[in-house]
Amino acid sequence: WAVDTSAAAVAARAKELPSDLKRSLAFDEDDEGEENGANAYDHLGTWILDEAKAKGGISKVEDVDIYKKAKELGIETKHKTLTVLAQTIFDEDIVKQIPTRASMLQKMIGDSEKHQKAFLGGTERFVGNDHPKLISQVSPILMGYYQNDLLTEEVAKSWGQKASKKY
Repeated sequence: WAVDTSAAAVAARAKELPSDLKRSLAFDEDDEGEENGANAYDHLGTWILDEAKAKGGISKVEDVDIYKKAKELGIETKHKTLTVLAQTIFDEDIVKQIPTRASMLQKMIGDSEKHQKAFLGGTERFVGNDHPKLISQVSPILMGYYQNDLLTEEVAKSWGQKASKKY
């Protein structure tokens, strides 16, 4: 009557559960890869970039389609989704693009401090790693987030006080 409780056995049993049940349980599937090594966040990011390439620019990828894809992957309410979105739904014109993306982002961020910090972490990666020329635009970017209710003053202040090793 012994049950194998190794991490691999638990992961295998979790994969057998229906997807709607997995989402409602407290499994931390955020870090689990699927058969090909990619997880839902990788799929979302790759899908957004592929759509942008096919449509001729990230601004041509509709918010509704992005939200539907996140929902299809079961990650529309996860904080890590915001990290992916911050890195993929903007380009060099981020300051001008914030207002057009604000309604989708408001819906996904809500009032959650964790979601706001994840979004800031994604922005940090986007600017620091992918677009270092935008470093001079960090203040207007943060102001755009704040003015579009994507970021509270308290979260912005706490985020700016110490460096995060997470992002």
